[in-house]
Amino acid sequence: MNTCLKIGNRLLDGDQIVSALIKYKLLEPLVGQILLDEMLRNVSLSKQELFQSLVGTANVPLPDDFNQFLMQWCQHKGITPTYFENVLLRDLCIEKFKQIRFASQVESEFLRKKSDFDKIEFSLIQLTDLAFAQELFFQLRDDDADFSHLAQQFSLGGERQTGGWIGPVSLSTLPVEVATLLRNGQPGVIYGPIPVADRFWLVRLERLMAARLTSETRANLIDRLYTQWLQTQIKAFIASPESIAVQSNLSASPDRSSPTALKQNSSKTTEIAH
Repeated sequence: MNTCLKIGNRLLDGDQIVSALIKYKLLEPLVGQILLDEMLRNVSLSKQELFQSLVGTANVPLPDDFNQFLMQWCQHKGITPTYFENVLLRDLCIEKFKQIRFASQVESEFLRKKSDFDKIEFSLIQLTDLAFAQELFFQLRDDDADFSHLAQQFSLGGERQTGGWIGPVSLSTLPVEVATLLRNGQPGVIYGPIPVADRFWLVRLERLMAARLTSETRANLIDRLYTQWLQTQIKAFIASPESIAVQSNLSASPDRSSPTALKQNSSKTTEIAH
């Protein structure tokens, strides 16, 4: 009897599961996790590391009966030991792998990408009429018109509700043409009209807050480096000829935890297009 995956009222057999992975764009994430399993074979947690991760502090002594502690912890969280072993423990190993592999690169990456983490506060008026945008620009620059009042009257974006005020936001979230100006701008200076999509922006820089390498920024950078690395691994693997295929009539049972489990080892295979 064939094994099926039941989701709601749907039953998916092997071929349908493969089709679903492709249709819902889940194949690449699956490949990534299988490749990651190879790296995690060399990563383990000590009892002290595991205990500290679970209780959230390093100041609590390790329990005498550690296995009993784990059982009680799982019961308290409402999870099974199997789920703990296969999911939560793996997640903790992934976090340790990130630290081992990428923590040493954080400082250089921060210096290289520092401007992405800089934050600003600015005032904004969005318009669709270039001539009117130029008129308001001169009123703001030359006649010292009230920016907040004009934004409330004429701006077409949500900033109209705040008198044009936006922020603090990361420079990396702004359109490139705007971020380039404000990155080296001076507070109080009016910039514009700046073409952005189908509108013209009038912008006044209020405050620039230079990024610092905080613990939050450090964690963010490690996650970035990890994601970039994993995507590179996935693309390289998928680009390899016949690396992923639907297969039948297996002559041997490959190791399901290894990337080679996705490679050809059958008398009949159909390569998945990618």
